[in-house]
Amino acid sequence: MNVLLVAEGSGGHLIPALEVAHRLAKLGARTQVWYAQRRHLAPLTSALMEDVVDPAIEFHPLDVTGGRNLLGRLWQCGHLWYQSERCFAERAPDVVVGFGGWISAPVLLAARRRQIRCLLHEQNAALGRTNRWLSRWVDRVAVSFPETTARLNGQPAVVTGMPVRETIGDPTRTRAVRFGLDPQRPTLLVLGGSQGSQAINAMMSDIAEQVSPDERRRWQVLHITGAADEQRVREAYAKHQMNAWVTAFLMEMDAAYAQADVVLARAGASTIAELASCGKPAVLIPYPGAAGHQLVNARLVEAIGGGVVIEERRASPSRVLGVLRTLLADARLRQMMGGQMRELATPHAAERLTQAILALRPTAFIRGARS
Repeated sequence: MNVLLVAEGSGGHLIPALEVAHRLAKLGARTQVWYAQRRHLAPLTSALMEDVVDPAIEFHPLDVTGGRNLLGRLWQCGHLWYQSERCFAERAPDVVVGFGGWISAPVLLAARRRQIRCLLHEQNAALGRTNRWLSRWVDRVAVSFPETTARLNGQPAVVTGMPVRETIGDPTRTRAVRFGLDPQRPTLLVLGGSQGSQAINAMMSDIAEQVSPDERRRWQVLHITGAADEQRVREAYAKHQMNAWVTAFLMEMDAAYAQADVVLARAGASTIAELASCGKPAVLIPYPGAAGHQLVNARLVEAIGGGVVIEERRASPSRVLGVLRTLLADARLRQMMGGQMRELATPHAAERLTQAILALRPTAFIRGARS
């Protein structure tokens, strides 16, 4: 079987694509991964590619420079259509899978023109603009949350969940030694998605100034800042004598979650899926852009009691600190919220999504496999 996966370059799109690619390759499928190559995400994409070493997987970076305005985006779409047509003429895939972002559109439409089976994967609770438009042209939509199916107007759908890396959710805390932190002290994990969050970074710098002397002695922070703010945030913690381990980027997220008692984060689909897999209570400050998708994700968490949502426009340092104080001081509350957070987890999501792709393979392939 020959499968083409198309993904944006951010972790929320690329991680599920890579997890599925790995499983398809293990089943003997010839797998290509096309992904957007973006300069500011280069450290992330490089690290993720190094994690997947399999000769059966072919990686093809897509140059999307110049696609920031409408004319540039249209030119890039035309170029991707041309690339797709050439690829399909030489080696037509049996199934094409889009993982969201505008780069999926020209590739899937070119596939449909050649009557190639197509599937979309929607990571968020609310459909993205591209996926909402493309959903009418594909054979099936795979969704991460059951609530999303109501937004598909009857389009064929399957609930697969959001694939995360296999190591996420390990309950042991022994690997926390990796950060030089005490596994017995209350630990706050701060992260802002693939690129970090300048708003959250600035807020934590202000919070470091406001915490009490006793809290400075008891709390510890593991903070993933993104490249732009790493030094500034590290200096803020040092100035206020807070025990903190700060890095711009981290691949060992399994160890970070294992260490964390509370997580302060954005509300991207990948983050929500990881929190659910680990059962970690969270304070969520959704990114206000991206058509409000993160707010919809966060409200799902809040509705089941797994986290507290504070919109960015209302997220003053004193308000966020008040919520953190409550959670870090109450182990029983954290345990209850963590248990509720697990209710959002879909076990074996990568396997479910892989099976949804295999279900679209041509009949001739299935007969050949049986024979």
